Amino acid sequence: MILRISLYLPIQPTTIMLRLSTTILLALLPIFSFAQDTKNANPNRLFSSAVPIEITLQMDMQKVLNDTSEDPQYSAARLIQKFDDNKIQVFDIKIKSRGNTRRINSVCEFPPIKLNFKKESTLNTVFEGQDKLKMVTHCQESDDYQNYAMLEYAAYKTYNQLTDYSYRVRLVKIIYQDTEQYYNDIHKAGFLIEDEDFLAERIGGTITERRIWSPDSCEQKTVDLLSLFQFMIGNTDWWIHTRHNIDIVSLRSNELIPIPFDFDYSGIINAPYAIPSQQLPIRSVRERFFKGSCKSYTEYEKTIDLFNNKKSSIFSLIENADFLDNRFKRISTKYIEDFYEIINDQSKFSKYLNKTCEFLNKPPDRASVENNNKN
Repeated sequence: MILRISLYLPIQPTTIMLRLSTTILLALLPIFSFAQDTKNANPNRLFSSAVPIEITLQMDMQKVLNDTSEDPQYSAARLIQKFDDNKIQVFDIKIKSRGNTRRINSVCEFPPIKLNFKKESTLNTVFEGQDKLKMVTHCQESDDYQNYAMLEYAAYKTYNQLTDYSYRVRLVKIIYQDTEQYYNDIHKAGFLIEDEDFLAERIGGTITERRIWSPDSCEQKTVDLLSLFQFMIGNTDWWIHTRHNIDIVSLRSNELIPIPFDFDYSGIINAPYAIPSQQLPIRSVRERFFKGSCKSYTEYEKTIDLFNNKKSSIFSLIENADFLDNRFKRISTKYIEDFYEIINDQSKFSKYLNKTCEFLNKPPDRASVENNNKN
């Protein structure tokens, strides 16, 4: 039997269509709003505080830690953030190892890692707007290696005090849990590094791959500041013109700004695996070598003044660092005191500048320098 139904409409069909369209639009409105919120998410929220974040990372540790391939693959993982009131927030993420030297098993048992978030899951959380995040880890089990990682964190924070043209970082207290139960839980500290595109947006520019022929291609005040900072921490593992441990941001004014990262080869850290390039006239990373431009002492005086103005805050950062052992605080403080003694003595600093000029006037094979410097 066929049931026939006749429907009598007291209103015009066009009105029906309008109401249906309005109903559908209202139903979809939360989806559109959600997409808009994701687009306008605040990526600076994570790095707006210095309070450590407490997280648990659950992953197949053997799969992640032993991936020494040239292009490590992401694995499924879970990040659980713990709050003071014992509440938690769970994120399903992907994770992989990263880096060069620190991804070699004989160097680091635990390499640096990269966290890959689903942006839509980060709304209204501390990770809002984040996509891929670099995290620096402890490398080896011993307390010394934990301090090496924390000294690198302090190096980033020190550069933050000198300029906004720097990567922001956030301290993280981590419990690593192996989903395969092959490893015992590992309790360590590490830190997260601001995404390069978010950094560029924050300072009013974009990351550029424009060819850099020499440091002279970049904004010179920033080059001088960067060079003197690297001299302070005893780091020679960088080149501006080849972008070795340097990112270049092009500002809206078309000025090129070099941004340094990866300070684990610094003399202030003095990690056991850190060695200087054979092309440099030093034999230990603890030995300072100035890799800035060949200039006179007078031309660096304004930059030196900035370091002197920030001196108390730089020393306070180390002195008040709860994450550093007292022994490492003393060694680091002495290393920076030596730096200030050098830059405030024209005769002493001029000797380093003369070595720089000699080095630049007889440049080594830069390709060879790069091969020796890569980490």
